[in-house]
Amino acid sequence: MTIRGPFAYSLVAILIVSLAANLLILGFAASRYRSADEASAIERIVALGVRAFPREMRSEIGDQLGRHRGELRGAFRDVREARRQVFSAMAAEPFSRSNLDAAFAEVRRETDKLQRLGQELVGDIVEAETPAIRAKIRPPKFLHR
Repeated sequence: MTIRGPFAYSLVAILIVSLAANLLILGFAASRYRSADEASAIERIVALGVRAFPREMRSEIGDQLGRHRGELRGAFRDVREARRQVFSAMAAEPFSRSNLDAAFAEVRRETDKLQRLGQELVGDIVEAETPAIRAKIRPPKFLHR
């Protein structure tokens, strides 16, 4: 059985639109899944640290992180890659202690860069606040246990 005429063209057009919509949804889902790992790591760390700051400062912290999102993601990516290299060095055959030590040193360097970036951002925010607002800063409760 062969379908011909305007009905066939309509059916083909509907199939093409359906395929395009499915590919669009699949691409969107894949991009959300891919970036969710990076975003969730950043958000978890920030959520722990933000508790120490008064409400007046939290929105500025969020804004500042948003402005530096690319730098932060890059720093997290570099730390993650350095950690992968550690595990590769551990599993390498033949095993080389010097390669493992070098990989550990790289993790320390990348972690230090990430910490410096975060501390600079926090320092800029704290520096810009009034003494009254800075007086409200307290260590998070989980540090008092």
